[in-house]
Amino acid sequence: MADLSENEKENLQQTLAQSGFRPLNRSERRNIWMHDYEQQDIALQSWARLVEQQGLEIEIMLQMQGLLVFGTMVSTQAYAQFYIDMHEQMYRQNFPDTADFLREYYVALVPPEDQPEIGPEGLPVMFRYAHLRDVTIMSAGHKIKVPYWRGKINQVDAFVIGASAGE
Repeated sequence: MADLSENEKENLQQTLAQSGFRPLNRSERRNIWMHDYEQQDIALQSWARLVEQQGLEIEIMLQMQGLLVFGTMVSTQAYAQFYIDMHEQMYRQNFPDTADFLREYYVALVPPEDQPEIGPEGLPVMFRYAHLRDVTIMSAGHKIKVPYWRGKINQVDAFVIGASAGE
């Protein structure tokens, strides 16, 4: 709110008060974290943490709702950079506003380098998404290949480190 005038701050506060909006307190954030934590596979969280914090790339197979997703798990930074570069080539010359918007979107996905191990809930930070490159998705005998993929970690039913789709 530092960039707002006093009048704008007052109007914003009135709007928030009328809407019933209030920031979550620490206890509420902790309860949400506990609910999310119950849905997580801690081993997969550990692999995601290694990939994000140490920049490792890990071959993996994820089983999700009947699909098999093979690929190399990469950091959010690597995933975002692929799409930033792709959209720069596609839109920068003719649609610079679109290129700027997409750059801002993908940059915002990347966790800060100095992200603490402990979040605002007073509990460890959880990674919510896995990012894979050189992906093969298999379902009922059908295969599709995509360059990059993003999926919710809490939707993974099973995983295998070191697995590949083979040829």
